[in-house]
Amino acid sequence: MKKVLLIVFIFCGGNSFAQAGEWTWISGDSTANSTGVYGLQGVPSLSNHPSGEYEPVEWKDKSGNFWIYGGFTSRSDLWKYNSVTNEWTWVKGNGLISQQPVYGIKRISNIANTPGYRNWAAVTWVDTIGNLWLFGGSNNKNDLWKYDIGINEWTWMSGDTVLNTIGIHGIQGVPSASNVPGSRRETCSAWTDSLNNLWLFGGGGYDDAGANGNLNDLMKYDISTNEWTWMSGSSFVNALTNYGTLGVSNSTNVPGARWSYTKWKDAQNNFWLMGGYDNGGYLSDVWKYDQIINEWTWMAGPSGWGGLGLYQTTCVFDTNNIPQSRMEQRSSVTDNCGRFWMFGGVTSLLMQTYLNDLWVFDPQQLQWNWLSGTNIFNQSGNYGLLSVSSPLNIPSSRYGAVAWWGSDNKFYLFGGYRSITNSFLCDLWTFTPDTNCVQTCMAFANADFTASNTLCPGTCTDFLNLSFNATSYQWSFPGASPDTSTATNPANICYANSGSYDVQLVATNANGSDTLLLSNYITVYPTPPPQAIAQSGDTLFANAGANSYQWYFNTTIISGATDYFYVAPQSGDYNVVCTDANGCEVEAAVFNVIAAVLPSPLGEGSGERLHPNPVVDKLEITGLFLKDKKGIDISIYNIVGEKVFSAVDCRLPTVDCGLFPSGMYYLEVTSSEKVFRSKFIKQ
Repeated sequence: MKKVLLIVFIFCGGNSFAQAGEWTWISGDSTANSTGVYGLQGVPSLSNHPSGEYEPVEWKDKSGNFWIYGGFTSRSDLWKYNSVTNEWTWVKGNGLISQQPVYGIKRISNIANTPGYRNWAAVTWVDTIGNLWLFGGSNNKNDLWKYDIGINEWTWMSGDTVLNTIGIHGIQGVPSASNVPGSRRETCSAWTDSLNNLWLFGGGGYDDAGANGNLNDLMKYDISTNEWTWMSGSSFVNALTNYGTLGVSNSTNVPGARWSYTKWKDAQNNFWLMGGYDNGGYLSDVWKYDQIINEWTWMAGPSGWGGLGLYQTTCVFDTNNIPQSRMEQRSSVTDNCGRFWMFGGVTSLLMQTYLNDLWVFDPQQLQWNWLSGTNIFNQSGNYGLLSVSSPLNIPSSRYGAVAWWGSDNKFYLFGGYRSITNSFLCDLWTFTPDTNCVQTCMAFANADFTASNTLCPGTCTDFLNLSFNATSYQWSFPGASPDTSTATNPANICYANSGSYDVQLVATNANGSDTLLLSNYITVYPTPPPQAIAQSGDTLFANAGANSYQWYFNTTIISGATDYFYVAPQSGDYNVVCTDANGCEVEAAVFNVIAAVLPSPLGEGSGERLHPNPVVDKLEITGLFLKDKKGIDISIYNIVGEKVFSAVDCRLPTVDCGLFPSGMYYLEVTSSEKVFRSKFIKQ
């Protein structure tokens, strides 16, 4: 049985030092509990900033912008921060408290949809094409949401609309449409893999039996199939840790149930976490999960509760530097060298012991470097002057803050909470590391692209490379010709056959590679039905049923000839291009057409004519036979032989065809001496 350990922290003094870099307060309010400055929705401004927040959720998009949503003040506002311009934008939300979710229809986006207010540490991801994802939080939800930046809309993707939903883990390793994580909160350990799957670990919530407690399950969500898979851990609450041997992977190893607040990923796409809180105490163990072999490894830190830490040497990666145990260190990021950063947290909520220490961990050397802050609890901090760097500046102790790593090789920190002063914070800071202490690296390559991806058989597309920080590229286009490329922007990638096709891009620089695989990205429509041209007299007929038609004479387009038939006014070569509902074309041709010259005579040598032909409104019949004093009779038949018009004893024969449907018609004129027949086209 695990014993409950009560640790009393007594500090009469603490280590302090010249920081291995400098902090700068760059945005937000230095006073607590600010309600924020919203400005105009969608309009960035230097004066804008969110309200003071504890445990908002955060993302970094594919363009390097920082995002936050919600927080403990129960707002549902979505904010974006541009680190280049130092401007916040209020993107979405109404600024109100306790906004309830608007779910809409599952998996259908809508401008009115919203996850509603979120607090208690929801889970977030950014997928490989740049969408922002959110799961759970808010006193035990298990709903999964996607936000599409391009259209500014939320989509409810999975999970339930009610609180306290039990989990359905199914069979370990087997995806299923019925699987779903139980409702949970206080978990921030989440990762996106190179195949665009979303992973989460642990937190507090409900298991498959409906019990509420701490969890250690590792779940994977496949975006393409909308299915969850239980990969590791227990389907029940309060499972114990099995450490195994330090540094040795084993299928039986597993971190115990805990609230976890770290979410690092290394250059080899392994997932890492550190510390958290289980039912008995605070932890500082470091774990790695290898998704290829589905195994956990205890990598560093003490086993069990209450690691006091070792604050020995600053600005040095050393095995004698060890952070003390903590939770709510959500402010954890991976830098461009693949090292793991972490700021602050809490070592005891009961004793209100909050930290402002900044650490970086090298996953290759398995060593920590202590960069800033102290091991003294509840430091008040020093803001200095806005946007002015100083070695005297330092953020106050806090927990529930969020962080990002900037493309400028700086650590960014926002918000958090200090319950000893009941302070919700909205200050934004940067830490610029001393390069003599922490070497900077080129940013990781980021693979991204776009293309026209709905094609007709036998057509081609060009790919626009949107990657950044990359020096070389390897493309794969299965089913296309060519099927590979190393060009920056491959052009004329052609698809002969209908179907759906994957596209993969591997972007590489000196730090390694980033792979973007988009399944079924290219859609090639079915081939349209074949076409043919039939001739009846001087009229040419294509197969009916296409979406549109265009006729050509001797390869020159015939203006207005857009029906499935065409009356040929002259002899020569004709072809027609027929387009289906997908915009795909098929062509037919006929050569050496022998056609009468329009307007057509009604009777051989009689001189009687129809004018105009084709006709839109009024059709006039002219000729010598009109001199018959008894008048003429007129009958008009459609193409299937139905009489659609008749007139008797006409003296001035003009027929109003305005209401006739478009098509071919046969006209019969009867005089006292003769019967004349001809055809005409109604446009």
